[in-house]
Amino acid sequence: MLIIAAAVLAGWVGSATAEGKVKGYMFGDYYWVVSADDADAKLPQKRNAFQLRRVYFTYENQIAEQFSIRYRLEAKDAGFSSGSKMVPFVKHGYLKWADAIGESDLYIGLSGTPTWSASEKAWGYRSIEKTVMDLNKIGSSADLGIGLKGGAGNLGYHVMIGNGPGQKPEDDHGKKAYGQLSFKVSDGLKLVGYADYNMRPADQNQLTVAGFAGLSLGDLTLGIEPFMRINQSAAADGDDVTIAGASIFSHLPVTEKWNAFGRLDAVSDDSDDTTDLLIIAGLDYVAAKNVHIMPNLYVGLPDGPDPNIQARGTVFYKF
Repeated sequence: MLIIAAAVLAGWVGSATAEGKVKGYMFGDYYWVVSADDADAKLPQKRNAFQLRRVYFTYENQIAEQFSIRYRLEAKDAGFSSGSKMVPFVKHGYLKWADAIGESDLYIGLSGTPTWSASEKAWGYRSIEKTVMDLNKIGSSADLGIGLKGGAGNLGYHVMIGNGPGQKPEDDHGKKAYGQLSFKVSDGLKLVGYADYNMRPADQNQLTVAGFAGLSLGDLTLGIEPFMRINQSAAADGDDVTIAGASIFSHLPVTEKWNAFGRLDAVSDDSDDTTDLLIIAGLDYVAAKNVHIMPNLYVGLPDGPDPNIQARGTVFYKF
């Protein structure tokens, strides 16, 4: 299915204007579960496999002076012993109207949300793991709606109104409002504030607030991302449920071909009174400009069960 979709995209390029292009990237690993809790059925000890975690094909075209389109397909591994093949779905499908309002760009369709866009870019290792908010399902990376993105001087903004379920169909009458404001303090320091409000049935609305600070000190990059999600009336007794957490990460080059990276996440959920930790550490070998080979260690420290420790060899490439 993915090959057929890629062939269709390639056919579009053949008949498109000179600005039309296809690009993409893929990443996957070989993983080995070194240690796990006896009750961990999802990733038990000694489980190992090769997996192609993500495949992306993107078609972009400048269809007029102020208008461009993007169509992106995504496919992912269905999971160990699922018996299912990789099935592509539409990740992005939007029309961009450049300078629609002053110098701000308007996005119409299925476009990227501002939820963790700043932290994911600074983290730079989506091929190793999602951002802390993405990993804990605090929102979606894309949504179907209308967005406006722009800025002036050192200030930037991204606002959006969408259905809420991301790439899934709308399932209620409410909508989700997003807002992000960024400030470039200096060449090496960027601050970001974010909030969204998801209107849900039965007054079970969801409020999310988050922040991000990214610091570059020469070749060293540091980032911190705290967040809080309030799920209103989500508990069995009708009380609110709060999920809060933070992620701290860093990466830097150690030689011309090798980089090092590390990350620590902490997430608490007051519905079950737990705080879980995640530690990631690894090396990034730049085999070529767009080819990375990354041995890494992935340590999940849940509140209660024994740690889940995985040794991974991850490969990322783009074209």
